Amino acid sequence: MATGTTLPMAAEDRMCYPRALENPLRRRFAPPSREVTLLDPRPGETVADLGAGVGYFDPEILRRIGAGGHLYAVDIDSENLALAQRRVGGAGQVEFRVGSAAQVPNIPSDSVDRVLLSLVICCMVDKEGALDEAWRILRPGGVALITYPKRRLPFRRRPSLRVVPERWTALQVRHPWVVRPVRSSWIVQRHLLQKLLTTGRPTDPAGRSRSIG
Repeated sequence: MATGTTLPMAAEDRMCYPRALENPLRRRFAPPSREVTLLDPRPGETVADLGAGVGYFDPEILRRIGAGGHLYAVDIDSENLALAQRRVGGAGQVEFRVGSAAQVPNIPSDSVDRVLLSLVICCMVDKEGALDEAWRILRPGGVALITYPKRRLPFRRRPSLRVVPERWTALQVRHPWVVRPVRSSWIVQRHLLQKLLTTGRPTDPAGRSRSIG
């Protein structure tokens, strides 16, 4: 069962309702397997789906991690998580947590292999908190997939919710992520980030910091 209740949101945060999170067009043009394949969870791994909503990606994640894996499904809306629970049925390796992606409840630091933040930071003001929490809960070498709309759609008019290139650069440099190559679509921007195995930022021979693809 999901622990907790629906939490208060920042005044400008945008709530996503089930009809927006689960519809035939999304399933046709953005099937769950597409993002999960990019995240690439392996059998036995632990995955955190932050901003899980109605659990759109969760059956596919569970199929990949198998009975030996573990999934945290976190969302700020308890009603969405109730739908996610019904979607996955009695899968015993799932923990549902009511909480913000910017303040993840009860997930230990350095305990997760993969983090999914799909179309989440574009709905919240505290984007820094979401990236900080992804870094915190990932094990060294763990991977995070972050996606958000590339275009300024009508319902993304509030400047505090937009993720323009300058804002993304400021978010990414908060931690010494290794940037891995990933393809974006015409409408969705994707970033695949890996937590360093050791502390410190990798450098090139001239001493400048660099990203590794």
